[in-house]
Amino acid sequence: MMPARVNGKITATRVRLIDDAGGELGVLTLERALDLALSRGEDLVEVGPDDTPPLFQLIDYGKYRWRLQQAREDRKHD
Repeated sequence: MMPARVNGKITATRVRLIDDAGGELGVLTLERALDLALSRGEDLVEVGPDDTPPLFQLIDYGKYRWRLQQAREDRKHD
């Protein structure tokens, strides 16, 4: 699995955005989405690269990575 694009590594011009809880925030310009992430003290993390426009989540990147690790560990135990 490729690492998620985060903040300054994002190349899309428009993004579909969800919050930390998965609530839909709509389609925004990248600039607006980055401003929103900054104002909330969160990161803009790509979670749906194959969607059009790509899906991003406002979440702390460390928390996002922790959730992925927990999901991998849960699958190992199933």
